[in-house]
Amino acid sequence: MTELEISIGGRIFSVACDNEEQEKVKEAAALINEEADSIQSQLGRLPEAKMLLLSALMIADRLVDVQTESKTFKEKSEDLVDLKNKNQELERHRNSLQSDYQKLEILVEKMLAKLEMVSKSSDRKSDMFLTDENSTRQIETDQPKLF
Repeated sequence: MTELEISIGGRIFSVACDNEEQEKVKEAAALINEEADSIQSQLGRLPEAKMLLLSALMIADRLVDVQTESKTFKEKSEDLVDLKNKNQELERHRNSLQSDYQKLEILVEKMLAKLEMVSKSSDRKSDMFLTDENSTRQIETDQPKLF
């Protein structure tokens, strides 16, 4: 452990910390000192305990705001993940529907082709029944005769 001297509100404090924590402690002390200076500029010189208490309260207030924002951010992040998952699911459904549509389209084309073949075959058979090549008589149809 190392003794580290920090300045807060114009007062010097000795703090013991591990070597790897020194920079973090210095940053924290600078943050507290910034709040202490702000408080002293507004209220004047205060007793040490009151200055530290008000500094801690100001920092805690900022921390609460950050935690609230962090919670909101986390909730929105979770919402985005949910939307991303739903979007992927919808994309899979869309691809499935598109595949089904293509299969249906092919089936309809095959059915139309068969219907066309049946229709042509039916037309040929109908023509054969209407005209008898061995006789001169024509089969009567439902259409009225004009002459």
